[in-house]
Amino acid sequence: MNARPLMFFGTTNLDLCFNVERLPTPGESLIGALTRHPGGKGANQAVAAAQLGLKPLFYTRLGDDDAGKSLLKSLTDAGVCTDAVTVCAGEVSGLAMVMVADDGTNMIVIEPGANSKVAPDMIESAANFIERDTIVVAEMGMPIPALNRLFEMKREKGFELIFNPAPVRPGLPSAAWSSVDFVTPNQTETFELTGLEVYDFESAARAAEKLLDLGPGAALITLGAQGAYYADRTGSFSLRAFPVKVVDTTAAGDAFNGAFAASLAQRLPLKEAVRKALAVAALCVTRRGAQSSMPTAQAVDEFLQSQTILELE
Repeated sequence: MNARPLMFFGTTNLDLCFNVERLPTPGESLIGALTRHPGGKGANQAVAAAQLGLKPLFYTRLGDDDAGKSLLKSLTDAGVCTDAVTVCAGEVSGLAMVMVADDGTNMIVIEPGANSKVAPDMIESAANFIERDTIVVAEMGMPIPALNRLFEMKREKGFELIFNPAPVRPGLPSAAWSSVDFVTPNQTETFELTGLEVYDFESAARAAEKLLDLGPGAALITLGAQGAYYADRTGSFSLRAFPVKVVDTTAAGDAFNGAFAASLAQRLPLKEAVRKALAVAALCVTRRGAQSSMPTAQAVDEFLQSQTILELE
């Protein structure tokens, strides 16, 4: 069976990654090793899907600087279709400073650059690439007016919408939430959206109810090393995360979202799609970097096969 069309809307950044023994406290200076990686939430999610064998379209906005050229090449090399990408003369591309400690935790600061100038008319132009029955994935790094315009176009275009509300920002109209088929926040984002802390599956269930009150068709909350909790208006389920040795948690959520969207595009049943997304996120955190840490379809299949054997034992 042919896969459904898949398109991502979001940000692209060059990540300057400092590997440090531990994260600094305020006012403290530390020595770290610097590496550079392609990143950005939307780009990471698109690459995660491409690594699983799909050819996703991606809309983003890049500067015409050296970073933009490098980022565009990284997307193409990863198998992402960049026909909808806009390269803007005289602008600088997005930049992120990432500190990653030896225990895998991180701190991130972003300069959005060209990402910050995405306007509603640009979204309308990019939406010409959306076919009916497309799965569209959007993250909250884009300007809110542009994001809202994409949501408004859902009924006209007939796509299915996955919304990753990261980073959470104010201003999205309440009516926009009714366009969302799946909202996929992590624990922190869930708290920012609902005011409820999520620390286990029971608290996730309470928070999911409040998320559904906002208007989306379904809520899929990620709980890091614990797993994921899903709820819609007809039922719910939870799945445990796969235990792995964590090296770098950067882009784990992007790996999950990209893989979840790709799995739905490949027409996997919902619960199986969530399980596969958890596997991709688990493999992601065993490697350093963002896009460079996204596993291939073969690696994911082998990992899931080994986990099935363990479950049977």
